[in-house]
Amino acid sequence: MAGFSHGQIMLFQQDQNPLNPANSAQQIRPNPQANAMISQRQAVNLAQQRFTGNILRISLIGEGDNRRYQIRMENEGKVFTVFVHAFTGRVEGGA
Repeated sequence: MAGFSHGQIMLFQQDQNPLNPANSAQQIRPNPQANAMISQRQAVNLAQQRFTGNILRISLIGEGDNRRYQIRMENEGKVFTVFVHAFTGRVEGGA
């Protein structure tokens, strides 16, 4: 598609079909919510749903679409790091 960068995901309303000539007069825009970051509180909740422990520290790291929360947690004397993707909420780590 002209005007869009490689790898960009476009979301459309259900009634919008970019290939339908009837929609050619409508301006189709990406869903503004598609780029919304989750909050620190949401990231902590997601991490605690998957791992048991106390939160020691949380930092936002990375750039662009690769932003994620780095959460240091502690459980029974073991300190570990959990990463929560800032846009998708995907949880990784625990080691």
